[in-house]
Amino acid sequence: MEDKKKIILIAEDDRVLGRELKLELEKEGFVVKIVTDGKEALEQVESGGVDFLVLDLLMPEMDGFEVIQHLREKKIEIPMLVLSNLGQKEDIERMDQLGIENFFVKAKTPPSKITKEIRSRLS
Repeated sequence: MEDKKKIILIAEDDRVLGRELKLELEKEGFVVKIVTDGKEALEQVESGGVDFLVLDLLMPEMDGFEVIQHLREKKIEIPMLVLSNLGQKEDIERMDQLGIENFFVKAKTPPSKITKEIRSRLS
């Protein structure tokens, strides 16, 4: 019996970066969905069927911090990594408070590194 392909949800309003990540992850055999705002990301995760979340922090409708807050309040556990260019001390402290351990700076992280991280977290 063949393993079910893992579904990765990318919540990223930068469409170019979203497509780059999607192509990289699909090459690795993942099924990839992209949403461009936090509200849509939350709805997708709540409806189930998502194995991993790649989450930007600055998005329309609802930011990544709010998405994480809602997931925590509803006790929805999903492996995730945060991908953002936010790196101010306050932002890092806020991520710590929300229990975000996997944070990558967009400008400094190639899609291949993100793919490698996801692969290791899902294996």
